[in-house]
Amino acid sequence: MKTFNITLLAALISSPLAAENIDETWKVGVFGDYIKSSTSKENNIDWQQIEAGKGIGIDLQKIINDQWNARFELAKTRYEINNGRDHDYGTRAGLDAIYKVEDSNFYLFTGVKRFNNVKSYNAINVGAGHAFQVNDRFSVFGEAVVYRDVDYGYTDQGFKFGLQYAFGDVKKSPIVNKAVKKVVTPKPVVKKVMVVDADNDGINDKHDNCTNTPANVKVDSKGCALYAEKTAAINLNVTFENNSSQLQPAMLNDIQRLADFMKAYKNTTVDIEGHSSAAGNDAYNLMLSQKRADAVKNTLISKFNIDASRLSATGFGETQLISKGNTRADHNINRRVVAKIETTIKEVVSKK
Repeated sequence: MKTFNITLLAALISSPLAAENIDETWKVGVFGDYIKSSTSKENNIDWQQIEAGKGIGIDLQKIINDQWNARFELAKTRYEINNGRDHDYGTRAGLDAIYKVEDSNFYLFTGVKRFNNVKSYNAINVGAGHAFQVNDRFSVFGEAVVYRDVDYGYTDQGFKFGLQYAFGDVKKSPIVNKAVKKVVTPKPVVKKVMVVDADNDGINDKHDNCTNTPANVKVDSKGCALYAEKTAAINLNVTFENNSSQLQPAMLNDIQRLADFMKAYKNTTVDIEGHSSAAGNDAYNLMLSQKRADAVKNTLISKFNIDASRLSATGFGETQLISKGNTRADHNINRRVVAKIETTIKEVVSKK
């Protein structure tokens, strides 16, 4: 394997970068990709709680003209299922139409795919990519894509990185008559204007309203830092033994994660939801689910010092079952306490 890598590197370096051009007709590529399943699938027993997957694949492109390519793609993916406790393999195949943006290495594409993993379904996709030419034959590329499942209504995301090789005839560079003397036009003398920028943010001090902005931060036309909003979120899922509201020691780590999040974002509040399985009396299950929610709430207050005014606890009994079967596994899934916090935060935009 090491010998192969050295040979490939030598071939890339030794190939001329600009002396010749290729009249491309076909491209073949290999890639690795990452598929992020819809959040709804991650919480769905029917989909085995399928999460993210990593895979490899090949594609074949036909160069139609300077703006359009057609592509066939085939990939195999290893998915995480059952909350990461297991995995499963799936395949993907389909066709894309590729539009190349004029005078750039960017391109857009759309197409259809057939997925075969936990379930089989058809999807339409749209995406964008960028190719970097290593030499006349080889290029590397990256893509981002969204897949819309037309059979079940879910939306997945994907990212891809790969290497392509181009087939085609070599076109020679035109011969230049070296006897022709090159006329050199003198460059006009440009008078330099003194620009004072004390904080090195790219804005002249005459127009800078924020004179102490760090040099690595993006600024607006007045020299003040630019901010971007993003979403921070955390989910809690604590399970219980049958007919019990006693917290298991292994669950404390998840509760601490929720507490740490609330300490980091002090304006957040959370409603803690308690649930039971379907076995037993409705009224008893409602009472038991409330005791489970209260157990998590009291632990947040007493052990992790979260203010009680930021917490509420509600028992739902057996009214919101995840799984409606009557097996031990179904009951285990339904005996739970869940919570979700989501907040919007502002961050300074840094220069890349």
